Amino acid sequence: MEIIFVQLFMFLLSSHLSSCDWVSEWMGPIQDQIDVQRRSNGEKVIQIVPEQFDKKSEDKVPTQLSPMTLKIKLEETLRSAKVLAETLKTQIGDLMKRENLLKNAITNGRPGVSTLTVSTMSHVPRSYIIRNGRWTLCNGMIQFPIPSQASSTNLFNGLFSEPRCIGREVPTVQDPCVFNSVIKYEVVPAVRAPEYTEDEYLCLKSTFNVTLERYMSVTRQVMNDTCKNGIIRSLGDNSLECGVRILSEYSFYPHKSSASSSLPLEYCVEKDGSCKLIMAWHVSNATIENFEFLKNEHNFKKYFIKSGPYIEHVI
Repeated sequence: MEIIFVQLFMFLLSSHLSSCDWVSEWMGPIQDQIDVQRRSNGEKVIQIVPEQFDKKSEDKVPTQLSPMTLKIKLEETLRSAKVLAETLKTQIGDLMKRENLLKNAITNGRPGVSTLTVSTMSHVPRSYIIRNGRWTLCNGMIQFPIPSQASSTNLFNGLFSEPRCIGREVPTVQDPCVFNSVIKYEVVPAVRAPEYTEDEYLCLKSTFNVTLERYMSVTRQVMNDTCKNGIIRSLGDNSLECGVRILSEYSFYPHKSSASSSLPLEYCVEKDGSCKLIMAWHVSNATIENFEFLKNEHNFKKYFIKSGPYIEHVI
């Protein structure tokens, strides 16, 4: 054990030395002691040359960079990181554009057919069929395509390749509780009151937006100017008609056409070839929250509408 300790001490000491004379002065007695102990144990003695030991030690020590060299290397690393960040930003932007293209196609049913089920926490779910931007309410049950039967015909063109309403199909306008982006306003009241409170309004838009905008302490004119392509509703009216939580579930069946081929159909992973889109909103006095899924998400649906009396219709 003593021999191992001496050898370890010798190695650690020598690895930090740079002066050959200093090594010779200190390593000589230690080397002699090791030689004596090895001879007494019948071991072969290996003589350590201080100059060689010091050279090996120097080879293991990395070359020290000058401040200027270090600065240049750091600047090159930063430039590479910026180029990588810009590349990722561009790729993310392209991906978002493709996803928005598909989401707009799904919500408008073009080119193809979309079904939509709208669920809230206080109303019976409503079912719609959307064809090329035109909405019809299905007073009955929607029959979805049957993959086994659809495969025997031309996909997306046969009788069983598109959803149908089993019941009465009535032309209607877009459901007022369905929107893709929202702006929330706190509007300065036009008439003075004993207690000052700002009115809350929503601008409900059909276009997709990655940010949920909010305007505080604005006039009615500002709200009108910024909501030219949306529907203005008071928060109270929206909550009364739609509830605090709204869940919109789309199933899109694209047509086989040149327009459909430009869509990112890699998201259409359902067995019947459809694309799923789930849009969920929680809109209250305190928060505006949006959730989107380009897939079927049973666990989320169960959690999101878990408090409603019509939960069995949603799951």
